[in-house]
Amino acid sequence: MGIGSIVGVGYALSVGGAGSIFWMWVCSFFGMGLKYAEIKIALNRKNSGGKGGAPYRLADLGNKKLAVLFCVFCVFASFGTGNLTQTGAIASFLTGRGISPFISGLICCFIIALAVFGSKRRIASINTFLVPAASVVYIVACLCIIILNPLEILNAFSLIFKNAFGFSSITGGFSGAILSRVIREGFVRSMFSGEAGMGSSPLAHGSTHGDVTVQAEWGLFEIFFDTFVVSTLTALCMVGGGFTDATQMFLAFFGRTGVWVIGGLLAVFAFASVISWCYYSRCCLDFMFPRSRVAERVYKVIFALAAIAGAYTSNNLIWEISDVLNAFMLFPNLYLLFRCRNEIERII
Repeated sequence: MGIGSIVGVGYALSVGGAGSIFWMWVCSFFGMGLKYAEIKIALNRKNSGGKGGAPYRLADLGNKKLAVLFCVFCVFASFGTGNLTQTGAIASFLTGRGISPFISGLICCFIIALAVFGSKRRIASINTFLVPAASVVYIVACLCIIILNPLEILNAFSLIFKNAFGFSSITGGFSGAILSRVIREGFVRSMFSGEAGMGSSPLAHGSTHGDVTVQAEWGLFEIFFDTFVVSTLTALCMVGGGFTDATQMFLAFFGRTGVWVIGGLLAVFAFASVISWCYYSRCCLDFMFPRSRVAERVYKVIFALAAIAGAYTSNNLIWEISDVLNAFMLFPNLYLLFRCRNEIERII
């Protein structure tokens, strides 16, 4: 659960329109199968240290250079998806409340430093409680909006399907350019939220000692909950109310109290994403520099300081950077799935 299901959906609506939500559903539907396969393939064999993931399977297949390339892409992607988008969302909220970008950046830097340098057990315990609680609060708030505005929600479904295939009331007909933009935004938002095909989630699942099939099934649930529950609720509320910004939507329906509620929710979800991507990068750094803690410490310092840049970077640029860096991770991971296609046929 991250800000991709809230801020990311708003960005998709502002760039691709309501139709992008339809293609987000389509991509996520097929993405569930892709994520199931990549988790099972990546975890089918673990190294002696109990770690699993795309780098280890690629190395096992004799593609050590491609495994290292995947790790490099993952570390860079952590600065986009795991840092700039998260800190950019928080900084945007804080600057909207009259706080300067510099102070907003420092606050984000402090929060990230607390996450990456703090006690892992304590942070994990707090996060385990906060994220589910914040998810419930957000879902209840969206359901309240839907219950209070049933006709607008029905209209939202109509707009999503009507605009999904490049038909625009402005042009008076079909537009290939509109269709291309709508599909692109739907696909990249789905990939950002669910991470299907990127190979990032298997790094986290590889740290567990549970059954591989169960871990793969959890991967299915991750996309279902993130996209078909939370992102869909966000989209229906925003499209039905004519919003592309969650803060403005909460302000309109819940007043000033709602503004601070959504601010707190964004902080919790951003905090969780930061921890996740730091762990992904740590796994990759361990693969590239085994038994070395210097690279990890240097990464943590740079990662925390990069949060200041997120406060000064425009939201559009932040999301574009993240989309490009995420795409780089696809290529080595999809190559792994192609190499293991016969194995995939046996396990599915």
